[in-house]
Amino acid sequence: MTQDTSLFYMDEYTPYIDIHGTYVQFAQQHLQTGADQSDLYARFPQEKWQALADAGFWQTLVPDGFGGRGTDYRAFFASFEGLSSQCHDFGLLLSIIAHAGLIQVLVDHGTFEQKQKYLPLLMGGGVGSTAATEPQGGSHISAVKTRAAQSGDATYLLSGEKCYITNAPIADVMLIVGRLAGLEPRDITLFVVGRDQAGVRRGNQDDLLGQRSSPTGPIYLDGVEITPAHIVGQPGEGLETLYNFLAFDRLMYAIAVSGYLKPFIGDAIAYAQDRTAFGQPLISHGFIQDKIVQMVMTQEISASLAEQAATHFCDRSMRAQYYASMAKLYCAENLVTSALELIQLFGHKGYQKGSRYERLLRDAVALRIAGGTSEMQKKNVVKFAAMFHRQSAGSA
Repeated sequence: MTQDTSLFYMDEYTPYIDIHGTYVQFAQQHLQTGADQSDLYARFPQEKWQALADAGFWQTLVPDGFGGRGTDYRAFFASFEGLSSQCHDFGLLLSIIAHAGLIQVLVDHGTFEQKQKYLPLLMGGGVGSTAATEPQGGSHISAVKTRAAQSGDATYLLSGEKCYITNAPIADVMLIVGRLAGLEPRDITLFVVGRDQAGVRRGNQDDLLGQRSSPTGPIYLDGVEITPAHIVGQPGEGLETLYNFLAFDRLMYAIAVSGYLKPFIGDAIAYAQDRTAFGQPLISHGFIQDKIVQMVMTQEISASLAEQAATHFCDRSMRAQYYASMAKLYCAENLVTSALELIQLFGHKGYQKGSRYERLLRDAVALRIAGGTSEMQKKNVVKFAAMFHRQSAGSA
């Protein structure tokens, strides 16, 4: 994928070319300033978030009956890639991913009433968050302790604590992963709650090394009243819905990396062409070429894996989880390497506090943790590879 093209559309998909270009231009106009200040002061760029909503960015995720333009995931992926390629704030991209994931769950699994209540808010500048991680563990989702205890015939009280949740400190709508009493052992259920609901409390923003413009923190639930109107999807089938959400979430990370890295590659090439060492441009030296090759391959392979994951996601194939985990693993590990290579290339200028390159390194490290650790992605890849091998061997 080059600066001007995308794997998320082909010649026959002309609308995707247009929408990709629309959000390249939007990001150039609205998302290229202020990132250093947002990082320094750990400030969420509310004005950029609202501008994104005002531009109709979320509408390709939402059916036309609820104020959207009709759900078209490929159009949304193309929009997000265009946005990522010119946005200078990776923290903002992480908040977008978290918010988009909640919209995706509501669109695919929510009731008519839930869509009617929450989608206009989430399209109009409200902030969404999905909360699975708890203090005792994050990767083992089926071990969550947050629980909705029976309170009446069709009423429950939801209590528990979530932590390290993207967008939590500013969330208007929260999707909570918990347990529903009476369905044990198959009791994992998803609940949607609003910030003003009695018993819901959003904690303070965590002070992070990187991704500082993306507010992350805890959510406390103390006897929150739950009725059937708060349950998303079928009771007890939360894990299946959540796995679908995670495939979407993880492929979005790879799209973000493939887009966000493009300008840095341009910086590296221009710098290596202009600067000389030992009487030759830096770019003529093999050890500099190695660095550029690593960055280019990270960008290209992240895009390719994201495209495969997106194709399977749109086809509702189980392989979406497989490719999404590979995409997330590859982009996270190699973005860290790319950031280190950039700092090495730019030397003191790259290492200096406040440079785009040191901020990229701090931001990149988070990707090895957020959205499922690299270790968990490896576990997922092996699990699916073994399953597909068994299926192939059985049909031989």
